[in-house]
Amino acid sequence: MQWAAGCDPIVVMSAAHQSIGLVPCLGNHMTFHPDDLWVDEVNGLRHVSRIYRRRLYRIGLVWAIGVSYLIDAILLFLFSTQGTVSINAALAYAAAGSAHVALFSLLHWTGFTERFANPHLTTWQMAFGVGVQLLGITLAPQITSFFLGIMFIVFALGSLRISLREALTLWFFSGLAIATTIAFNRDIQITVTDPNRIELMLIAISFSLILLRTILVGFYGSALRQKMYARNANLESEATHDPLTGILNRRALLSTIEEHISLCQRKDIPACLAMIDIDRFKPVNDTHGHMAGDLILKSLVTFLLSKIRDSDKLVRYGGEEFVLLLAATSLPEAIPQAERICHEIAHSTWPEVTADIRITISIGLTEIQADDQPQDAIARADTALYTAKRNGRNRVVHVPLPSQ
Repeated sequence: MQWAAGCDPIVVMSAAHQSIGLVPCLGNHMTFHPDDLWVDEVNGLRHVSRIYRRRLYRIGLVWAIGVSYLIDAILLFLFSTQGTVSINAALAYAAAGSAHVALFSLLHWTGFTERFANPHLTTWQMAFGVGVQLLGITLAPQITSFFLGIMFIVFALGSLRISLREALTLWFFSGLAIATTIAFNRDIQITVTDPNRIELMLIAISFSLILLRTILVGFYGSALRQKMYARNANLESEATHDPLTGILNRRALLSTIEEHISLCQRKDIPACLAMIDIDRFKPVNDTHGHMAGDLILKSLVTFLLSKIRDSDKLVRYGGEEFVLLLAATSLPEAIPQAERICHEIAHSTWPEVTADIRITISIGLTEIQADDQPQDAIARADTALYTAKRNGRNRVVHVPLPSQ
């Protein structure tokens, strides 16, 4: 397995778009580096800066490749004990593998590779690995199939990390180089001629180990996809959920309202939108501190969630404002529910902050109409909320239905 898996964010995520529909980043400020899928799980390196952890991860991959070279070199040495190949072929192969490990480990350690889009230099490491196998074919033509089998590992792992164009380009030139090497070497043998029992055993072991490494490549690719799925899910959740309260945020509001408008248009299923604002919340922050304010916000969310159904949606609109979407609920049904919530909050205590705090809320309520745009419903509820504030707070004001 003669190359280090490259982790070019653009290449990897572009391939992911095509194969599994991943979203590389959500929002203008969210970034994603594929190496961190593995780096972040190494607890023993938490004290090391992220840039050095990434370097160590890349070096670790190179040393994993070194283990693969070592396996091949040992097999070649065992073949040499049977006279199948020259001991010099085994030594030369081991030296070439060591050169690969030393060169790319040094490039990673010094940070030289970080100036490239793909800091693993995947294509170059694949090319180096192919070159080592061509060297093996030249020095040990008696077991050409052994080296050809290893090339499957090189390309299987390499294809996980580079673009299709790069893979096909490398395939073309590798195929040309293999054909040239074989054409000009008259000693080429696809397998050992008249092998003894030990040689037969070594052949079986060689291909068994090639198969094992190919399987490991497959599981590595599967693990990478699963981690990317999980990271993508986390990114989507971060983009649509409020980090303080855990409920939906403003970004998710419009699509949620659109769903209710669609249900109203297609099936005449009503829905109501309530704009909720905590009355005089700034003095609470000023008097008791922002930590107390955060506790109240979280406690209020917990209370509201306990009063609504799973089909209803609670959204943090911003600051101390929330939007409550009541599914399959008409305005006459929503009004008493909103008033009950308003009344219960006014008579609640907040012992997790301090017993002397009393808060109230104002609610602007409207029913979603079939011809609404999401902003239409929000604007009506916001106007009703403003009226509730102006009329003394701690109350529910609703926008009458068009027929009323």
